[in-house]
Amino acid sequence: MIVVGAGIAGVSTAYELALRGAKVTLIDQRGGAGEGTSYANGGQLSACEVAPWAGPEIPWLVLKWLGRDDAPFRLRPKMDPEQWLWLMRFLMRCRASARRERIGPNLELALLTRARLGAYEAEFAQAGATLDYQRKEKGILRIFRDAHELDEAVHEAAPLARMGVGQERLTPGECIELEPALAPAMQRGDIAGGLYAASDGSGDAYLYSLALAEGAKRRGAAFLANADVRRLVPDGARIRGVETAEGIMEADAVVLAAGAGSQALLRPLGLRSYIYPVKGYSVTLPAPEGNAPEVSITDEARKIVVSHLGGRLRAAGQAEVGGYDLTLEPGRAKSVMDSLESLFPQTGPSREAAEYWCGLRPMTPDGSPVLGAVPRFSNLFMNSGHGTLGWTLGAGSAAAVADLICGSAPQLNLSPFSITRF
Repeated sequence: MIVVGAGIAGVSTAYELALRGAKVTLIDQRGGAGEGTSYANGGQLSACEVAPWAGPEIPWLVLKWLGRDDAPFRLRPKMDPEQWLWLMRFLMRCRASARRERIGPNLELALLTRARLGAYEAEFAQAGATLDYQRKEKGILRIFRDAHELDEAVHEAAPLARMGVGQERLTPGECIELEPALAPAMQRGDIAGGLYAASDGSGDAYLYSLALAEGAKRRGAAFLANADVRRLVPDGARIRGVETAEGIMEADAVVLAAGAGSQALLRPLGLRSYIYPVKGYSVTLPAPEGNAPEVSITDEARKIVVSHLGGRLRAAGQAEVGGYDLTLEPGRAKSVMDSLESLFPQTGPSREAAEYWCGLRPMTPDGSPVLGAVPRFSNLFMNSGHGTLGWTLGAGSAAAVADLICGSAPQLNLSPFSITRF
């Protein structure tokens, strides 16, 4: 079997297939695992934050932020039919009912991810290895500057609580008691309260990708790096294999886990996934000694997430619908750093050592990934389109797709994630 793409989704799929005894080749255009969108994301494993972006407030916010270089959400129109088709479907999903409809399937996938990550750690231990990705199980705290927005968030969290994933409402004082590093923000009046998800956590997705790729290799998988994947080769109702610069690699099954690059490989086959890139930024810097946050933070006012990964602090934010351009714009990157320093002034002295990064999140209009079989080709499968939730949903997605391919007992109903739902 061939898995195209060695980010979180791809390495997890390769590992799950190898666990089931399949002969797997993992292919990526970069030099190693996790070097694309998985490289420097926000680090949150956030089952309590699986609601889609699309909602009734988004069109108004986009208009409000028009013309701002530091806008948390920015639209850059292109002469690109794919962009406009995606935007049309995204706007159609900007309804409260549409958002609610996706919470259940996404949460089931997130909970399966939690279970699979625990299983991976046990399997690594049995092999005499360690799955070390600087995991922190200190929970995620969402902080709010506006009490009305906090009330709305509490209301929106009710369905998750009914599904067994609770969040605790905290007063400003309780937020500081939980995370003392937030004291400067409270003194400025920036915290009206918070929602704490004790069962969530954080970790470094890049280190995870490296470790799981090595785990797949231990179980017999091959990894082809620096591969120029040119096309999927059709043969009637099947995919014969994958063509690279070195020739055609044949396979019994192909899994497309190429993130924002998935649509380019589907297009020649006459297929459309409605996966489109949304650019995001992150900044990573040395964590201030003694007063760095230990709890992962989602700042709803500044639209950033912050995670403590080893001795580093990472903040991530921004969303730009502007095509496939990976140019790192200094102003956009600086706005993430400014937001981090505004929230945690103690990070200021480390600003000169900050490392900036941007990546293309593969987003679907409805905020759920595309998983499972692809129409017209009996041996082509998808595991892509996770958007901002690739880390939160990745291992569960891989397990569900591997179950389907190998005929294992299904751990998840894949029909809500079908490519045919659009």
